[in-house]
Amino acid sequence: MIPMATLSSPAGSSMEIVRLQKTALRTIVRRELRKFSPEVRVQEDEAIQKHLFSAEWYQNSKRICAYVSCASLREVVTSHILSDLLGKQRQYADTKVYVPRVEDMESQMRMLHITNMDDDLILNHMNILEPTPLDSSGNPRDEVMQANEPLDLLLLPGLAFDRKGGRLGRGGGTICF
Repeated sequence: MIPMATLSSPAGSSMEIVRLQKTALRTIVRRELRKFSPEVRVQEDEAIQKHLFSAEWYQNSKRICAYVSCASLREVVTSHILSDLLGKQRQYADTKVYVPRVEDMESQMRMLHITNMDDDLILNHMNILEPTPLDSSGNPRDEVMQANEPLDLLLLPGLAFDRKGGRLGRGGGTICF
């Protein structure tokens, strides 16, 4: 933990204090997550998916951005969620699913439309699945930033969340709000 004297020091800016607090919290959360057994992780993932699938706001969503989970990062597994969303997309023409693609080492990212997890996703340099830049017909994929309709749902990875939905990321700055 960070000593309170450090946090209240006149030399430290409020942004620096927040950065230090977030760093300390990330360390604690990562340590606690490593303690979860594989069985507990599966149970937690299933509980999250059950909550999501039963929510009216999820069921009514037509334009969705979702992340593709990475096991080594201990993220909530999204393969079942993405399969469900892609099934909705096949059933309803107005449903679109977008997933992130990291474009460069500065973590520039685009959210690209996918239709199939098996054909549309490849492993990137960090061993994370992301969409190919071109679809199966060789055309550039639709990007969420050029979509005519607003998003209904954004599913974000996070290291921790508070009860009000506040998110603590991993500290890489890729997904900052």
